[in-house]
Amino acid sequence: MAAESPELLEHRTTENNPAAMVFVHGFSGDALKTWGKFPDLLQAEKRLEGWDVYSLGYHTGLSLDVVGIWRANPGLAMLAGLLATRATLAPLKRYRSLALIAHSMGGLVVQRAILDSSELRSRVGYFLLFGTPSAGLQKASLFEFWKPQLQDMGDKSEFIVGLRKQWTEKIGDLPTFEFYATAGDEDQFVPPESSILPFPEARRRVVRGDHLSIVKPAAVTDPSVQIVVDCLAGSAPESGPGDSALVAVEMRDFHKAIQLLQDHPERLDEGGLVQLALALESVGRQTEAIEVLQKREARPDYTDAMGTLAGRLKRRWLAHRAAEDAEKACELYQKGFELSEQAAKPDQAFYHGINLAFMQLAYRKQKAGAKEAARKVLVHCAAADRDKWCFATEGEAHLLLGEFDLAMQGYQDAVNSNPSPRELDSMYQQAVRVASLVGDESVADRLQKIFRGGS
Repeated sequence: MAAESPELLEHRTTENNPAAMVFVHGFSGDALKTWGKFPDLLQAEKRLEGWDVYSLGYHTGLSLDVVGIWRANPGLAMLAGLLATRATLAPLKRYRSLALIAHSMGGLVVQRAILDSSELRSRVGYFLLFGTPSAGLQKASLFEFWKPQLQDMGDKSEFIVGLRKQWTEKIGDLPTFEFYATAGDEDQFVPPESSILPFPEARRRVVRGDHLSIVKPAAVTDPSVQIVVDCLAGSAPESGPGDSALVAVEMRDFHKAIQLLQDHPERLDEGGLVQLALALESVGRQTEAIEVLQKREARPDYTDAMGTLAGRLKRRWLAHRAAEDAEKACELYQKGFELSEQAAKPDQAFYHGINLAFMQLAYRKQKAGAKEAARKVLVHCAAADRDKWCFATEGEAHLLLGEFDLAMQGYQDAVNSNPSPRELDSMYQQAVRVASLVGDESVADRLQKIFRGGS
């Protein structure tokens, strides 16, 4: 390959980053020129500091291919194999989560690679298309004799027809990765019928620009850049245990857990049942998480699963305020607390107890009952293992009792105990809810500093 277009261009690579984004250019593009400032703008975003950045290059161009004489540009299936293979080699092989960002024909290459390689599919956490002819191009057929790559892009080509059929069968409307397809409103090369309409409405984005300008942003505020930033970072803080790269790794783990456990939930032990439910909720499938737990609700020895179901109902009540969800959550927490005390399980007792205390204050408006439950919780915390959840629970109990300095110490100890991004966010959101209920604005500011590093 010519020196000006390397196979793998390293924009940023570090020793310990757990995730990487890989840009894949389109027809007649290259790793250096296609994306303009796009990689640099993403590297400047603080919330993406945990991500390394690469561009993949390959042979493509407008020159005539004469098959069998010297060499020709590879077809799209071969390029998909190149991508899948490259991901298994250094430096890409060490990353636990990949974000693939593709332009035009490059998006077809990535789709084919995801379908063909289960190993690659298991590591892709994010996939973003820009101006990709996912349903093919009618105009490509005019030149297909001269270029195999254009032949593959024809709207009735074997490649496109097979790609769309298999994408529907293997990926469907619930991909195991975050996915968006973006069209330019002035793109006359790839119409929206091909770039975004093959996918569900929730996965479609439209930005101003033509086929080339949508991937040559001038500033981080450009919509194309913001689509990538919002997808990869979401509400993640700039650094710490909840940063976007660690979230990306955790999301891949959630999807893997679902694939492993979802086929036979009735056979799972309590740990597997809880793991499946939490994974389902974490990828936005809350209703399925609740249904899985409800089917096993009758087991009185499954106090952890009982609390997990109560937690999902509590969250649904907080979002939609259905009284039946709140009542059922209270019932489950009360039952779980009593069973855990009888079985001398302090870790389960403080978990059910602190949630019961919260519901007594937030739902039943019983301040005295909430404080009484919080005092019992602290007794169980003292008898339990000193881990992140014990510390966070002590923080919440002291917060409910108005003992704010002790509460902040508990939360700080929890953060120092290396919680996962999901755990950290759960702790923070719950702490903020309780702070709002106790009505002290300074508490919220102190929590912000502890959990988000605010000043």
